[in-house]
Amino acid sequence: MSMALTPAAGSGCNASSTPPPPTQSPRPVNSEVEWDRFDPHAYVRHNYSALRADDREILCRVRDFFAEAKLTDARCVDVGSGANLYPVLPLLPFARTVDLCEWSAANVSWLRTQVDRYDELWDPYWQVCAEHPAYSALTDPRARLARVGRVRRASVFDLPRHAWDAGTMFFVACSISADRAESEHAVARFLGALRPGSPFAAAFMLGSRGYSVGQRWFPAVKLQRAEVEASIAAGAYDLGFHEVRPKPPLRDGYLSMLLATGRTRG
Repeated sequence: MSMALTPAAGSGCNASSTPPPPTQSPRPVNSEVEWDRFDPHAYVRHNYSALRADDREILCRVRDFFAEAKLTDARCVDVGSGANLYPVLPLLPFARTVDLCEWSAANVSWLRTQVDRYDELWDPYWQVCAEHPAYSALTDPRARLARVGRVRRASVFDLPRHAWDAGTMFFVACSISADRAESEHAVARFLGALRPGSPFAAAFMLGSRGYSVGQRWFPAVKLQRAEVEASIAAGAYDLGFHEVRPKPPLRDGYLSMLLATGRTRG
C-alpha cells in the first residue's frame, strides 16, 4: 500500500522502534522493504488491543468531521489499511462501498478475515463512533462492514484518479519508506484518488525514526508538522489540523500524531 515508484505497504507507523538490521539500508526506499513479512497480529496486539486516549481523541474528531460532511451513499476508500480497522469505522454509516486498499499480502489476508466479521477488540472503537447521533442508528456495524467492505490489494502509488467520494489514510505516508519524496507522492496520490470536493481524513506520525513489528524493523520518514501541512495544502482546502502528543507515548522514536481533515481540490 506501483507506479513509477514501488509497492507501498499500508501498515501504520506506531509500533515499538529499534535500529534497522545491519543487512538493511539505514534509509530504505519502499521497494527495499519486505512488506509481505509484516506481522499483522503482532501489530494489532501492540497498538490496538486496548483503546488508548490518543486514538480515542483522533477517532472522535474523524467521526465528527464525517458526520458534518453530510455524506450519503458514498463510495469510500481507506488507503493503506494495514492491520488497523478504526479508520474505516467512521465511514460506515455513509458508505455504499468501502474499499480497503493495502499492498502487504499478510495484511490483505488479515483484512479479509476482519471484513467478514471483525474481532471484538474493535467494539470499543465503534462505541466511540456510536456516541454521535449520526452513528447510533447503525446497530450492527459488523454486518454493515461485511456488506459494503471490499479488500483490494493495491498500491497507494497506483490509485486511480477521482474514483471515490470520501477517504481515510492513517499512518501510511509516514511509514512506507525513509524517503521524503515517496511520502509526499503518497499524499498526492491519495488526494488525487478522491473526486473534487471530497471529504478526507489523514493521520501521520511526526518525527518517526522507524518502528518494529514483532522481530522486524520497518522504515519511517521523520516528518515535521509544517511539511505535512504543506503537502496536504497542495491538494486540498477547508483544512483542519490537530496534533496529539500521547502521554505516555506508544513507543520510543516519535514526537506526536497529526490529524488532517479537509476537502480535495481535484
